Amino acid sequence: MCTEKSPGLRSTTLKALLRGALVLLGRPRATVSLVLTGDATLQRLNRDYLETDRATDVLSFPLADPEDLRDPARACFLGEIYISLARAREQARVAKRPYHAEVAHLAIHGLLHLIGHDHPTPDMRRRMKTIEARLLRLLAPTIERLL
Repeated sequence: MCTEKSPGLRSTTLKALLRGALVLLGRPRATVSLVLTGDATLQRLNRDYLETDRATDVLSFPLADPEDLRDPARACFLGEIYISLARAREQARVAKRPYHAEVAHLAIHGLLHLIGHDHPTPDMRRRMKTIEARLLRLLAPTIERLL
């Protein structure tokens, strides 16, 4: 896991959050890379890889071999999650929730994309939100340690 320094966030706790989520998702031997950065990086990645020239809050780049995903017990590198801290801070302000909770939510959202979840339809969006909410609820003690 790779993170930039960010006041108010602990990289060791973010690592514990993702590790806990992977265990709850039945993928205890999987790993991911997390990059905390800014809008400019997310805009560049979004433009270069997804052909959308705007910043976004979180991007995931799945890198696991599809064969590795078939066996949840298999050790594998799932991919990379990029979070815009500027976007997370703004979204937290608008939603009137703590910044660290927003970063945690984006990390979980990105992780779900790495294991194959997506949200192009209302049903898929509901399913993904349900899984996110469950993970965030179960990992709440870890999230509180992000401060």
